[in-house]
Amino acid sequence: MKKAKLVVMISGNGSNLQALIDASEAGQLPAQIVAVVSNRPNVYGLQRAEHHHIPTIVFYQTTTRAEYDADLGEFVASFNPDWVILAGWMRILSMNFLHRFPQRVVNLHPALPGQFAVPMPLNGLLRRRNKAKLTIPA
Repeated sequence: MKKAKLVVMISGNGSNLQALIDASEAGQLPAQIVAVVSNRPNVYGLQRAEHHHIPTIVFYQTTTRAEYDADLGEFVASFNPDWVILAGWMRILSMNFLHRFPQRVVNLHPALPGQFAVPMPLNGLLRRRNKAKLTIPA
């Protein structure tokens, strides 16, 4: 089976990155992480990747947001990824980035539902769930 090529984008600790690394190395995830991109230097997630000999880059914003997202998209595309995984990437990406990877960006977020501000329809759903004391299956 062909392994999917992943570029993983992080902004911090890299706990989701580590889960992807572990699953890939254990053969539970048919994928190879070809690069890890961070928008913040000196985060632990970069050390996690380096420990597993995965190329890392810190991609600083030195231009406008539109230019940054376009440049970031071009850089990520240079790895020819099958999937781009936002594993705790704490920046909103514009269409200047997203149009490069149609239906190939997966956003993982380590926060529990309701922990951070979210759009109103989701907030309403969460309030109803909490009021009814419903649980979300794992």
